[in-house]
Amino acid sequence: MSRGPQLGKVAYDPDPFWNARLDKDFSLSGVGHASVGLAFNRWAYKVRRRVLLRTLAACGITIRGARILELAFGTGYYLDLWSELGAAHVFGMDIAHVAVHAARERYAAHPWCFEQGDIGKPLSAEVPAASFDVATAFDVLFHLVDDAQWNGALDNLTTALKPGGHAVIFDKFQKRESAGSHVRRRTLAQYREALERRGLEIQALQPIFFMMNSPTDFEDLAGTMWRLGWSLAKLPYKLGKPVGLGEVFGACAGATLYVPELCMGRLIPSGPSTKVLIAKKRGVCS
Repeated sequence: MSRGPQLGKVAYDPDPFWNARLDKDFSLSGVGHASVGLAFNRWAYKVRRRVLLRTLAACGITIRGARILELAFGTGYYLDLWSELGAAHVFGMDIAHVAVHAARERYAAHPWCFEQGDIGKPLSAEVPAASFDVATAFDVLFHLVDDAQWNGALDNLTTALKPGGHAVIFDKFQKRESAGSHVRRRTLAQYREALERRGLEIQALQPIFFMMNSPTDFEDLAGTMWRLGWSLAKLPYKLGKPVGLGEVFGACAGATLYVPELCMGRLIPSGPSTKVLIAKKRGVCS
């Protein structure tokens, strides 16, 4: 049974929340973990990039010449990657006006399209169905706390893909569901059922973070270790910030953890935090 609105609490509304947040801080810190600063987030995004590229390669997915749908592209970190890898076309949607304006300006020379809108609502008629090779939702679906919005975003990913195309999702895919003010962490079982119902078969599930992002997917005893690791990772920025050295200390912490994170991701099959999931749409493209 769902709970009704709680008195004294402001309901989470994605539109004003993300527009205000990115208007204030249009950076990787604004779309990432503000509690660790920009420099640390830059290192964390480098980890995301390396694991993403490694997993795409393992699944035989080529970006050069591909058509890509990106839901909630934010500051455009992955748009830069698609450009670098030679994507043929990108259609991006984001709820924040500042994100759309920045993307249109930055990629004016590309034949790419960017629209402002809610990714949980149906895509515009300008987005042809079954026309994309890759459809992505990076670190965003857990912000769709309403089931209708979450299902709507999964519908958009599925509808946009060609048969044989791939959906790429970053989330924690937890063993147990958890929720906060503007976050709802759904389980791997929930994702698997929802994807399979839409004709998407999971091909890969790889851990991205162990110590550089909040650990929420763990069993009882391991939780203490992972929470301690995350607390220590945040500590340099926290100690340095009052004396104007937060970014310097955060950069040092991020650089120190970069290689260990990548090594653990190769050696340990599952992690306590963010993971990358790749699912293939059934059927053969004509």
